[in-house]
Amino acid sequence: MPAMRVAEFMPLVDERALALLPDELRQGLTSRVRSVWLQLHYHTPKVHYEVWLTRKTNRIEIGLHFEGTREFSYLWADLMSAHAPEILGQLGPIVEFEEWTPSWTRIHQSIPYDPLSDSLADEVARRLAEMITVLQPIVEAERENVPPELERAREPATRGRWSGKGRSARARPPRAAG
Repeated sequence: MPAMRVAEFMPLVDERALALLPDELRQGLTSRVRSVWLQLHYHTPKVHYEVWLTRKTNRIEIGLHFEGTREFSYLWADLMSAHAPEILGQLGPIVEFEEWTPSWTRIHQSIPYDPLSDSLADEVARRLAEMITVLQPIVEAERENVPPELERAREPATRGRWSGKGRSARARPPRAAG
């Protein structure tokens, strides 16, 4: 049987992950598939769950991303890192807290990019639903600690289309809570 195409795989992951979520976590969830990305968010796209197929590293990344201004993303990283023992206790040591670019942070895990298949879609959907089920109640509880003006703030415009995007930035250890 030939490997599944990305255009078939990502919508399947989306559909299956949504089916695995409890009813209360399906409410208000917006999802979209863009080529090798599946992104799901509740209140703002700056705080979103993502499945990213990265052929370059031969990994599938599943995570919660904070992609706003540096102040916004680091505040979220600090708030979430206070819950690290609980998060790691429920999701396991495969989950990493990471500064991803100079202004973006994430909580993520990655698995091998095996040939895309029905069974891999099940595994990725299960892991995504598990992350949402564990992390979203914490996000909801911590939202009151994020000033609304930070959620609305935008990065200053840059000259080049890709300036400051930093997608290839090296991983750095998470900032210490405190």
